Amino acid sequence: MAVLVALILGMVSVPADAGWVTKTISDNSTNALGGKISGDFVLFTGRVEGPDDSQNRIYLYRISTGEKKTVGLPSVNMTITGPEISGEYATWFETPRVDFGPGTTGIAQNRVFLCSIRNGSAGIIDDTGNAWWPRIDRGKIIWQNDVSEGLDTRIVLYDIDTGERKEVCTLPIVNPAAVLFNGDRIAYLGRNGLFLYSLTDNINTEVFRNNAGNVSNTGVSDYAMKGDYLVYTTRRITFEGQDKGSFKELFLYVISTGKTERIDPVSGTLLGSSQPPAGTERSPDISSPFTDGKRIGWVYTENSPRSSIVLCDPQTGAVEKISLDGIACDVSIDGDRMIWVESHFPSFHGDLVLAQEIPDSGEDMRAAAPGFSSCIGILALVGALMLLCRKK
Repeated sequence: MAVLVALILGMVSVPADAGWVTKTISDNSTNALGGKISGDFVLFTGRVEGPDDSQNRIYLYRISTGEKKTVGLPSVNMTITGPEISGEYATWFETPRVDFGPGTTGIAQNRVFLCSIRNGSAGIIDDTGNAWWPRIDRGKIIWQNDVSEGLDTRIVLYDIDTGERKEVCTLPIVNPAAVLFNGDRIAYLGRNGLFLYSLTDNINTEVFRNNAGNVSNTGVSDYAMKGDYLVYTTRRITFEGQDKGSFKELFLYVISTGKTERIDPVSGTLLGSSQPPAGTERSPDISSPFTDGKRIGWVYTENSPRSSIVLCDPQTGAVEKISLDGIACDVSIDGDRMIWVESHFPSFHGDLVLAQEIPDSGEDMRAAAPGFSSCIGILALVGALMLLCRKK
């Protein structure tokens, strides 16, 4: 009986933590560069090992069937990036490579693509040449039309159902790749900090103002937005005194109330807006904040090359940690499923990992990825066999 149990255990895909089962969905030959998850689908960028970004590909992975296919290929002298997915639509853009290489001529231009997951078709929806970093939410897409250095950036809104496009605003964006879009809101890094712009009432709200002084500088490092939540990290650099050095802090901004709370990145505890950080809160390296509008999360690293993913429900205060053997980044969550890119020192190769939360007893697992249901069934069988051994 003990041998049988050992054999079954050897077949089980080991979960990242007690509440999650994981599997790698990128090929060994593909270096995963990041992606997004929505419902039953994962959209991600990958390429063969090496720095040649002309080898970038956009892949679509269906969780329920395990089917993976290439949906985006770059044109000659171009690369593709910026995959975004929402519901049954996906988008990305292609842009000229930094270096075309010897013997190449011509002027390449940016192009934005829209892919219908239902029929598997992809087409160009903007080829004006200066459109980039599209962001999609349900039936709407925004992208940026870069004007020129030092000037505001035009934002174009595209309606998938009607094909209508219109310029809706101009914003002083300093990091185009970090722009986010959800509902009627655009989150972006401006010249003075982190801002939230409403397309409904054209109000620009300051979420965090950068602080630059003689003793220290503080600015936003990274952020994520969905539903009523905007979670972000800041980096403070202090030049002198007892706090000399660089450290990060983690914050939650609730959009409906305008309230900001500091978060302990290790425990996941919401600390309130006025409580100063303790020294222990400065030790981990915080990165990759994420949210699906219900839970918020982030990655922290205390003992590299290991890292932990922390999940927090701001409504209930429930916190869950997922401990990893490698370094995680580019986390995306949708309900009971997550993806992230995981690397293991000293390699720079990134694996795209899909995680499925193990449901409470009685919940339906029919939509789980291939292997998830069987893993859970095997775990249940092992438990039953061990119970039988005890009785004997």
